[in-house]
Amino acid sequence: MSDDTDITTAARDGGTRVAAPEGTAGAPGTAGATGATGATADDLTALLGRRFPWPEGSGVLLAGSTAEGVAMRGSNVNVLVLDAPDDWTPDHEGDGSVLRPMSLARNHLFPGDPAVNMDVVRAGPLRDLADLASGMSRIQDPGTPDLELPVLDALEIRFLARLRGGQVLHGTGAVERWRRQAHVRWLPAFHCATTYLTADHFRRKAGTAHADGLPLDAAVLFRLAVEHLLVSALAAEGRVLHEVKNLGRNIGAVLATAARPARLFTEAGSLLDHGTEPGPALFARFDACAADLLRGVGAAPHGRTAADYLAGQGHAAAEHGRVLVEQGHVQTEEGHVREAGT
Repeated sequence: MSDDTDITTAARDGGTRVAAPEGTAGAPGTAGATGATGATADDLTALLGRRFPWPEGSGVLLAGSTAEGVAMRGSNVNVLVLDAPDDWTPDHEGDGSVLRPMSLARNHLFPGDPAVNMDVVRAGPLRDLADLASGMSRIQDPGTPDLELPVLDALEIRFLARLRGGQVLHGTGAVERWRRQAHVRWLPAFHCATTYLTADHFRRKAGTAHADGLPLDAAVLFRLAVEHLLVSALAAEGRVLHEVKNLGRNIGAVLATAARPARLFTEAGSLLDHGTEPGPALFARFDACAADLLRGVGAAPHGRTAADYLAGQGHAAAEHGRVLVEQGHVQTEEGHVREAGT
């Protein structure tokens, strides 16, 4: 493979069939390939390494749906660079790159096919991330197998998911050190999802629920995560497919199997499809439906854990594993409003 071969060309040369665009009908990429491109992990390691010379001493991970082998055509390639020097910025090809500030990193959005989302994480303390990992592990019943846990796509939680599940491209030692310090092996096997509502919608929901109008805080974030854990628990019990790739379109099926109305989720999806934000009345109906569902499944092992937490007994754990999610610190990736895996 020549140095000027891009990832898309690698897929064509390999003859691997790719799937339909993200968010449309179609199967994931061929098994054994990395997904959207059809290139192997070794191909991506070589191609990305030529395009972006990694800094000495850093750890680099291929992350997200590409690393998991479930990316669709048009999915971005997600790369996580750990312990990057303060003065390091990756060289890149093409015009129109976008630099957006992030609480943990700087996100370099590169144009082209496929695009490369690169989270560049500078060396720093892990106290908050380690606390978050510890808090998330306490949510899950220790006697249960790993579940997919779709949660709000807060930057810190997305970072932990990519750190846990990413494929090492460079600097194995640095990657393993971060994994040990962040305790990611204790986390449930979760997806960091942008569900049928964006982070801004969740923040508005929190503002509606709390008359003081405080920004989305750790307790609210963790409560939302456990609500989604309950959805995953129902899936694991066989009520719906275990793979909840797009929570926004599948949560209605989860509730229907539990004899709960799903109309409000259909309405929420329809509103988003037409560019309209769901309002407080829809949020209130969601809360009532979630409460009914919680009462109906509280006797199940997974449900009991979630029920206790949602009843308020998990607030101490939430505060211990607090996440600094303040105004402007929760951000979703453009174009991923209804996409469950990134």
